[in-house]
Parts: sequence; structure tokens; C-alpha cells
Amino acid sequence: MRPDKIRLRGLRACVIGCDRRDTQNLQLQLTRLGMEVAFYAEFPPQAVFDSADVVLFDADNPVLFHPTDRLAWPALPKIALSMMETPSRLQWIVDQQIAGYLRKPVRSDGVMTALMLALHGWHQRCQLEQQIKRQEERLKARRYVFGTQLLLMQSLALDEAAAYSLMRTLAMQQQKTIEQYSCDVLAHPQHALALAHEVLKA
Repeated sequence: MRPDKIRLRGLRACVIGCDRRDTQNLQLQLTRLGMEVAFYAEFPPQAVFDSADVVLFDADNPVLFHPTDRLAWPALPKIALSMMETPSRLQWIVDQQIAGYLRKPVRSDGVMTALMLALHGWHQRCQLEQQIKRQEERLKARRYVFGTQLLLMQSLALDEAAAYSLMRTLAMQQQKTIEQYSCDVLAHPQHALALAHEVLKA
């Protein structure tokens, strides 16, 4: 789901540890937004989160709150509900890595705003993490590319440009990225050098 195309209708919310009043108000507001909602008095089994899109939880609930513990949250956007502003409580809320916040008691206004902002921020964060991961993988792969290029230069008496051009040709022939090809070369150098030599002779 793209962050700028977030739709609340049809999403599934998991609500944990809320009192009776907030449960009733959340049920009303989330249903009005077209969301499905399931309520749990205590922290549910991990399997429950498999069918959820967003989690809301009462950060003031003593069953959930512990100043030194971080709950085993799933990889989902989380919205904390609270009316307490003590330093220890706020620090614990921060430690839960929430994506949004709602002031208690829950009212008719604010729920949609909290959901939209939390989902938007969460998806932006996920995209950023994926970009960072891809960049890290590319940086790691560059070592293999350089190693393969050096191997071809030394084994086949090629200069840097010619070795890289040969790598691209061989990677395309094998329908691989140059990074994938490089990993294969270093895993089986003799076989790869034989193929490279044949291409040069052709």
C-alpha cells in the first residue's frame, strides 16, 4: 500500500487492554471508518497479529505496562492510548516504537487522524528501511564484483574496462545481474574462467 493512497476501509485493527468506555468508543469510531476490529483484554498470542493491519493499545493498563520491558510487538504500526504524562510512562511508550498516539478518553474526533498519520509514517519508515537494506546489499555485492574483475584482469591479461565489459557480457548471457554473476565466479573460479576464455576467443 502506498503511503499517499492509504484507505482505512477494510483494514483490521487489534485493540489491546482498553477499558470499557474506550472500547465502546473505539468500536463505534473504527466501525464508522469501515474497519474490522478485535478487542483483547491482555496481550494476545502472536498468531492474532497475523490477521491485523494496525494495533491500538492502552499504555496505562498495568497488565501491559512495565517500565523496563518492551512487549513482543509484531511488525505493525502501533498507536498508544494514554492520559498519563509521567516521565517513566512516556519513556515506556517511546520504547514500544509506536507510530501514533491517542489521548484518553477516546472521543469522536482524533481517531481517524491518528490512524492516517500512523499508517502513513509506518509505510514511509518501511520504505526507508527497504531502501537502506538494498543499498547495504549492493555495497556488500560490490566486493564480489571487484574481486571478479580483478580475477579476470589477472587471469586473462585484461585491463579494468575490458574485464568489466566481459563481466557484463557473461552476466547477460547467463541472465544474471553482474552481482549474481560475480558471486558465482568466485564460488567456481576455474569453470567461470574457462567460459570467459571461450567468449574472448569467439
